[in-house]
Amino acid sequence: MFADLHLHSIYSDGTDTPDELISLAMNQKISIISISDHDSIEAYNNINLQNSTVKVIPAIEISTILEHNYLHVLGYYIDVFSKELAEYIMKVSDEKTENTRINFENAKKKLRFAYDWERVLEFNKDKPRLSGIHVIYSMQNDNYTFSDMSLLDLLHKYFFADGLEFIPTETATAYDAIDIIKKAGGIPIIAHPKSIENDVMVNDLLEYGAQGLEVFHPIHTSGDVLKYQQLAETRGLYISGGTDWHGKNNKKDITHFGMCGLKDNKYPILSNIL
Repeated sequence: MFADLHLHSIYSDGTDTPDELISLAMNQKISIISISDHDSIEAYNNINLQNSTVKVIPAIEISTILEHNYLHVLGYYIDVFSKELAEYIMKVSDEKTENTRINFENAKKKLRFAYDWERVLEFNKDKPRLSGIHVIYSMQNDNYTFSDMSLLDLLHKYFFADGLEFIPTETATAYDAIDIIKKAGGIPIIAHPKSIENDVMVNDLLEYGAQGLEVFHPIHTSGDVLKYQQLAETRGLYISGGTDWHGKNNKKDITHFGMCGLKDNKYPILSNIL
């Protein structure tokens, strides 16, 4: 793989440091990567590119929810020092953390368990944005288990947008995400469009100002790749792709680092860094 433009670090819900992601890319002979943490650019304050043969495109993945589906927008070539972006990140991080707390309390009420939210905060003091992954991390560290439900089932049912018990409360929209990425000098790309399960919304976001599609992604079948590639080429959009790597938190679709992405340097999304 020539470029993997969708990687997550410890600064969102991945388990690798930025430097470890660089090392993984070097080992796989990947030339270009992008660390696109959820609602965070902290990785770029904690990365060492000295002696690295890997080029890095600064990026972010802004997380929004449409009904009970995730609607994420990737932003490439962002100014990581943008004041407006920093203020936006703080706002959505606070919203995400509060949403996680609300769903935690809902799970606690429904399942009648004794674990406390304060314990989650104790284990994640350095995390400005808490998601269900951080709840599970805390419970695992305390060896807290349920007799009739696995921690993974708890995560899916109460903390994932498509979960049966998930309560949506966040207010930021994908339109807001497109706006802030552009204000930060970036290129907004619709992440894994298949996950939206709404091609009308995909087209609406493209009309609004999204400039490309993440065509290559582990959840996309060959048919999905063909559909979104044709859409991008027909409309003159950027094409992106990546593994959506989360380290030890990877979903079963992701079998190895660099399994998905851009196979050569001919994609226009790479032109600013080549």
